[in-house]
Amino acid sequence: MSQSDYYRGLEIAEMALRAALTSPAAEQAREVHEAITPWLDNTLLAASRACRRGCSHCCHLPVGVTFGEAMRLLEALQLRPDLQARVLADADTTAPMAWPQLALRPCPLLHDAACEVHPHRPMPCRALASTDAEACERGARGAGNVPVDDESFWRGIGAAAALAKAAEPFGTRELRSALAAMLRAAPGAAAAAFAAARQAGPEDQD
Repeated sequence: MSQSDYYRGLEIAEMALRAALTSPAAEQAREVHEAITPWLDNTLLAASRACRRGCSHCCHLPVGVTFGEAMRLLEALQLRPDLQARVLADADTTAPMAWPQLALRPCPLLHDAACEVHPHRPMPCRALASTDAEACERGARGAGNVPVDDESFWRGIGAAAALAKAAEPFGTRELRSALAAMLRAAPGAAAAAFAAARQAGPEDQD
């Protein structure tokens, strides 16, 4: 881990959050995403990235989202009943699965190898960039390591840490579970639904 990159991302996100202190959680997430983007794109390996539209190997990995990011995604889903149905069905299918079992499953927001809500994607999707598409394909099958842009990755992790403590409920939840719970929630109950969704990460393995 690059401590300097992590704390740079944390600092940038915290500055953006201070400027959006009284804004709704979705707007706070948008402000952080916009503030950190130049720092994710301006790295030593940026010109060597293999990431392109249609290359979606990383979209088969489990993703954790913060409340603000989940709210931002929810806004993008409001006029997309097809995506809502896909998210709900996938959440039901994956509910009994532990975090590692979610690997290799396509994200329900993915269609024709492209993200349907790309401008609203959460921090992990923004920060993870590879310099070798073939290595990504092998990695998606569990074979070999994937060379990533570490500067971008750790800056994004720092920004995500700031977002995770920016608005209640704090922390991160698994993307499918969080969105499905919020879609099914009564009006005004999105925060409670997010709080009750499954935790994101290794702690969700029992």
